[in-house]
Amino acid sequence: MRSLPPLNPLLAFEAASRYLNFTKAARELNVTQGAISHQIAVLEEYFGARLFERKSNQLELTPSAAAYADTLHAAFDDIRRATASFSASVSEHTTLTIKGYPLLLSRWLTPKLTAFSRQFPQIDVRLVSISGASLVDFDNQDIDIGIRYGRGHWKGLSSHLLFSDELVPVCTKALARSLRLKTARDLAGQPLLQTHARASDWPDWFQCAGIDEPTMLDHLASFEDLGIVHRFAIEGSGIAILQKAYVEEDLREGRLVIPCGPVLRRELGYHLVMPANTPKDSKVMEFAHWLLANLA
Repeated sequence: MRSLPPLNPLLAFEAASRYLNFTKAARELNVTQGAISHQIAVLEEYFGARLFERKSNQLELTPSAAAYADTLHAAFDDIRRATASFSASVSEHTTLTIKGYPLLLSRWLTPKLTAFSRQFPQIDVRLVSISGASLVDFDNQDIDIGIRYGRGHWKGLSSHLLFSDELVPVCTKALARSLRLKTARDLAGQPLLQTHARASDWPDWFQCAGIDEPTMLDHLASFEDLGIVHRFAIEGSGIAILQKAYVEEDLREGRLVIPCGPVLRRELGYHLVMPANTPKDSKVMEFAHWLLANLA
């Protein structure tokens, strides 16, 4: 059985096969373009076969080299992940990456992290926001824990409920006074704020309140980002429907008020999620146990 090819030529080939450009590969590996060319030549000599071809000034892999490169990409990705995991396990400090919804991270999770950091000073928490259509993807994203909204049943994930829907209408005290908002019926036809992704929130709230008027959503404005909805509510631009958990501080400090009931409760909520049936790093388990034990 032949031994493995020399490592440096393999590194050069793996980078060059991703970029199909020796200059970019050299930049990644912090060497010269000539060094990449030399290492590729060494590997071609080792195999006795060409790895690249030039067609119309474009570098292309030979068919056999392309298949070999795909295997190398996966192998080097495994090595990078194993190296990061080992480094974290022997390092005094480690980083925990959490992906979730922007307003949830800023209004609900971030205020809790000071207490976590006091108890676990060796764990640095990095927050990543879900944006647009992106989801929590453990296979293709560098994240340790995610927070997802729904019923808590996702294939390949274990989930733990953080809090269920408790949606309330909120606005400034001045707006509530000027619009004379005292009952749920008073909100029908008023300037209402929501996000595109939560288009059922206001209809569900009115249904919960027992109101069905054709004009109740006539002045509904919808936005991409929940943070914008929250900001517009604080600026007095309309009445937002938001998770009560997000606006507790605003209510305490008088920036927002709940002009009337009811509270909309549904069998939906925000869940801490992790890959199921895979070993968990100690930092993941420490954070999960701490957060679930300190829910309030």
